Amino acid sequence: MEIPVLVSIHSTARREDGSEEPVSLLTSGALLLEDERARIIYEETLDEDMPPQPVTVTVEDDMLMMQRDGDYATQLIFRRGQRYEGIYRTPFGEMDVAVFCTRLSYDLNEDGGEIVLMYQMDMNGTFAAMHQMHMQVMVKNG
Repeated sequence: MEIPVLVSIHSTARREDGSEEPVSLLTSGALLLEDERARIIYEETLDEDMPPQPVTVTVEDDMLMMQRDGDYATQLIFRRGQRYEGIYRTPFGEMDVAVFCTRLSYDLNEDGGEIVLMYQMDMNGTFAAMHQMHMQVMVKNG
């Protein structure tokens, strides 16, 4: 079952020097519910000069997977207490990326829901930031 939704994302990256970089996104997408798995599909605009990048967020059991396709492609897996290493592909080259998930909770159903995620991100083996993300999924009416 594919449900049209609005996706609201508020995230903050906290760097070692104490600086914070807040990011907010509001976009439309789809929520797909399949047995014990939920998928949220939406497009993310990283830069006004680029086409939107398709993103799929999949939650199942105690795991969240975020897959971004397009010019800035990556796949990240979040499982509380575990580290995941991957590759971040850009038009300028590839970077190693690693995430260590410290909090993951979600509640998604046919009425929408939310995801809360906290994690440390390292880029090319160096601490980049602590991230906190709150995603709200709201069913479109009509």
